[in-house]
Amino acid sequence: MNIQSSLLSFAAEAEPPPNPVVPEVNHILWALGSFLALWALMKFVLLPPLLKAREEREQKVLDDREAADRARSAAGQAQADYDASLAAAKAEADGIIDAARAEAAEHRSSVMGEATNELAEARATAAGSLDSSRDAAISSMKGDVGDIAVAAASAVLGKDLDRAAQQSAIDAVLNGGDA
Repeated sequence: MNIQSSLLSFAAEAEPPPNPVVPEVNHILWALGSFLALWALMKFVLLPPLLKAREEREQKVLDDREAADRARSAAGQAQADYDASLAAAKAEADGIIDAARAEAAEHRSSVMGEATNELAEARATAAGSLDSSRDAAISSMKGDVGDIAVAAASAVLGKDLDRAAQQSAIDAVLNGGDA
């Protein structure tokens, strides 16, 4: 029992067993030291390149947005310039077409006027020529008609008529009068 009593006395003099919930002081110090070392490593070594890369990325995104806005405004300005030049070209083309139409209408009316004048002159000339031809034909036929009329009247009456005596009656009938 000696051993047993010595164990009991030793156990009574020994410290109580450690509490598993509350950490020991040296564990707290090691944890605090490790935390501070990792914090310093993150803050001064690992985090600055990450922050720099993020800032560069953000700056690039902003620059790209500004470039896109500039390109968009330049495209809008180019479109406006194109539309303005297109409208000016259309207006110029319309003016040229209107001038050509007016010139064509003027040319057409002058050509039509000349043609109308030439036609009127040709009609007048043809009418005069027709009148003179008719007069010539009538005068040339007067003799033949007179001869035929006198011959026919002689045959109907059964006696010879004098053509010279009957000529005034034939001329009156041929000129539109009664004998």
